Amino acid sequence: MMFNKFQKLQNLHTDKTEWTIRARAQSIWEGINRTTNEFKGLNVMLIDDSSTRIHAFLNAKISDFFKEDLKEGNIYRISNFHVKKYEGPEKNRVVRNEKHIYFDNYTKLVAEKTNATFFPTYAFDLYDLEDASRFVTDERFLIDVVGVITNKNVERVYSKDDNTRSHIRFVITDGSCELRVTFFNELAEQLEKQLKHTAEEQVTIIIASAKVNQHEGSTCLNNYPATRFYLNPDHYSVKILKTRLAAFPLNTTSITVEEEYIEEVIDDKIYTISEIKKFTAQCIQKKYKCQVSVKKVEEKTNWYDNVCTSCDEEVNIVEGRYKCDNCKRNIPFPDKRFRLATVCNDSTGYLGIVFPDEEIQRITGKNVFDIENDSTQVGDSISFPPLLKAFEKKEFIVTLIIGETNVHNSCNVYLAHAIDEPPEMLGDHVPGEVVPANSKQDSISMNLEETLNRASDSPATEKSTNKQRPRKKTETVPFETEENVKKRKTVKKDID
Repeated sequence: MMFNKFQKLQNLHTDKTEWTIRARAQSIWEGINRTTNEFKGLNVMLIDDSSTRIHAFLNAKISDFFKEDLKEGNIYRISNFHVKKYEGPEKNRVVRNEKHIYFDNYTKLVAEKTNATFFPTYAFDLYDLEDASRFVTDERFLIDVVGVITNKNVERVYSKDDNTRSHIRFVITDGSCELRVTFFNELAEQLEKQLKHTAEEQVTIIIASAKVNQHEGSTCLNNYPATRFYLNPDHYSVKILKTRLAAFPLNTTSITVEEEYIEEVIDDKIYTISEIKKFTAQCIQKKYKCQVSVKKVEEKTNWYDNVCTSCDEEVNIVEGRYKCDNCKRNIPFPDKRFRLATVCNDSTGYLGIVFPDEEIQRITGKNVFDIENDSTQVGDSISFPPLLKAFEKKEFIVTLIIGETNVHNSCNVYLAHAIDEPPEMLGDHVPGEVVPANSKQDSISMNLEETLNRASDSPATEKSTNKQRPRKKTETVPFETEENVKKRKTVKKDID
């Protein structure tokens, strides 16, 4: 039997089905329509004995015939299939080929166990981390990358509304570039478990079929149904990376600081706005306090954000539905978070400060839903909630997070971490006139002499005696009660 290589399939006609191949299934995932959540079919990435990859698709109508037999890592002999071209609009492809395999009712799938050593366990199409930004706008392909996890002691973060949903964030580096990665739900759970059972301090990871996104201006990776990860795999790229890092060790200190994202307040000093504007790169992602007055609350900007119920990232409206770019799913009813834009000042200058959701809820005692459904706050004649407008003309001690754009790009908009009222001032605290010590002693002696003189000047009391004084006798006066009082007859006098 003649087995065809994947390279040869690129030259085949698409109207024939008599071809036969032998390949290993590296990954299998379900194809879901992200708009309607409808099951479209099964997708398989296959590898032949020359480490060449190809994408196979099984339509939903026939996927049940193969679903139980297909297992990741097994080797199969596949015959009677179609070779088709991509039509063009297909997104998130795992292989950079023009054609793919298409199963039909006549396709035969037979598992094989012979000559398994000739087939690689996995094959990758690796990109440098710095090249990942090219795929932010090109959604046709998913990419494979290799890097070292900067902090292996990462843990999952659970959704506030649904404990079954979680995500894990970490950073990978190849020695010259760093990239943030976020895994969601099941893949996040798998990564957390494997990292806890990994004894090596330096963990190398290969991420296959990752989705490239952009968050707050930075390129990042997210998982997709086809995404797989491999920790410290026996692959030539891992050996090359370790050799490179051995020659140029990583600066783990700086990476750890960025991983923690925000450091605690350096000191309790209250900085002025002019001092904050002069902060250097050493202050990035650190907290500093300032005492400001809210000069203006911006009413033209939206006072809340619609966020994903799983990852808390802001969602956008796509074709009339809320969609999360991180989770890659539609959100039927997003959560809402305060985001109040203010202009604050002190005697040295002005800053734009965004007040966060947690602090606004703590100060006002209400969340966005409470205000949205209050007719006194939101209505036809009210363009902006009066409760939020009340922040104007008030003083606060604000703890700011110094961002990278605040230092390098001279951005005057800062993010607040905490908002506190200034301490209450009792009196003017102006010191009185200083009195010398000797004058105090003189005043004390004078007061003492006056006290002694008052005792001698007081009038004399009457002389006391032991003679008994006579007691006064009280006479009893007879009286009659109302019961004993008789009615008296009134005598009429003759009128002359």
